[in-house]
Amino acid sequence: MKNLLIGLSPVRLSFAGGGTDQPEFYEKFGGNVITTSIDKFTYTIIHPRFDNLFQAFSPDFQKYYTASNYEKIVIRDGTEIASSVIKSMKFKKGINVILCSDVPAGSGLGASSSLAVNLVNVISYLKHEKLSESQIAEKAFHIGRKILHWPIGKQDEYISSFGGFNYIKFKKEKVSVVPIKMSKNTQKELEQSLLLFREGNTRNSSKILTKQIQMIKNRNPDTLNSLLNVKDLAKNMYASLKQSDITKFGELLHQGWVAKKKFTKNVSNSRIDKIYDLALKNGALGGKITGAGGGGHMLFYCELSKQKKLEKKLHTLGLERVQFSFYDDGPKIVQTPDMSNF
Repeated sequence: MKNLLIGLSPVRLSFAGGGTDQPEFYEKFGGNVITTSIDKFTYTIIHPRFDNLFQAFSPDFQKYYTASNYEKIVIRDGTEIASSVIKSMKFKKGINVILCSDVPAGSGLGASSSLAVNLVNVISYLKHEKLSESQIAEKAFHIGRKILHWPIGKQDEYISSFGGFNYIKFKKEKVSVVPIKMSKNTQKELEQSLLLFREGNTRNSSKILTKQIQMIKNRNPDTLNSLLNVKDLAKNMYASLKQSDITKFGELLHQGWVAKKKFTKNVSNSRIDKIYDLALKNGALGGKITGAGGGGHMLFYCELSKQKKLEKKLHTLGLERVQFSFYDDGPKIVQTPDMSNF
């Protein structure tokens, strides 16, 4: 195991304000999100090579990037994050890179952004560069938005880089990450009241987000009003959490989902609506689809006494519950034997 380095970075759950983290929106109106990292991770395994070639493996996508000189590296599906980080950060030493995740692609849990944060953190470590949480997040976002041309907002990079339960405020001038302080009992009760289910259909969020960005640029009144609404909901959710009012949190989760469905027509579909309606009829106070919408995972707020019934009902529609816990940290390098040759 000598000279092996393993990096990990958490994925996230976003509770309110998603969509207001798009630069096209927050640079004019400002944005707010409530979000937390959870104990599901992306992993980057690095092994130094005997030459100066870059080689990457992505078991999740069943992709292999054959060993190549730095100057000849091109971006290819399945290993595009590794290739773009290596090129962007001008890392020219030979390494083998293995990429994998606890969650499937298209999960709606921010895995791609988590992996970008992970790699930026690892490569900066190998280059002996100390980057702040904000610098890691901004670098990962730049790679996703400007190099890979993903139609993403900024919240995923920031929550994976900072970790914890946060109220994040986006402005044109800066991004502010405000940790949400709750008592241990309140946080535990909230954690136990949230149920996460794998919906079964992974989705490509690019089309949904691209349409949403276009609607913002065109100043579509329905899209803008919905985004302004969820921005206010995030602010109200922050106030409810500070007051330990988690019942209000559940109610706002529902209001946020109703507003989010007005962003674009592809956020929901008949299956997701059916699941959501069934959940509300069987104990859920509120919920949402994770990520941009269209599929992936669904999250519900439900009191403990009603959870068995809810879980049983959703199981009949093919939903599988995913156990999780809140996670307080950002990216880590969990194994660092002798890397002195770097």
